[in-house]
Amino acid sequence: MNWPEGENFGLADDKEQEQVSRAEEAPPYNQLPADETRYVLFTDSSCCIIGMNRKWKAAVWSPTRQVAQAAEREGGSSQLAELKALQLALDIAERKKWPKLYLYTDSWMVANALWGSGKVEKGKLTT
Repeated sequence: MNWPEGENFGLADDKEQEQVSRAEEAPPYNQLPADETRYVLFTDSSCCIIGMNRKWKAAVWSPTRQVAQAAEREGGSSQLAELKALQLALDIAERKKWPKLYLYTDSWMVANALWGSGKVEKGKLTT
């Protein structure tokens, strides 16, 4: 698909467009400054087949804020579950108006989607 250059994809103005951030490699969690750990979320998901049905779960957890959220559905794939975990994390950060989000994931698919280059190490991604 060709994306038109200069398209703002529904963002209202330049200020709102500035809120769309970039992804970059983050330090390991235990090397983050203490005041930055409040913006950390860990994501994980799983998918299994029970009988004839595929079921998945997605979860987000914050080590410092006691934030936890999960979703569970039938159908879909492991990748869908990973994307749902990402969506949950982004929703939490947006709802709480965090200025940044350190997102730690074990999903190469999520890391590659956010990073774009495929060169992010597992568990070391920030958006």
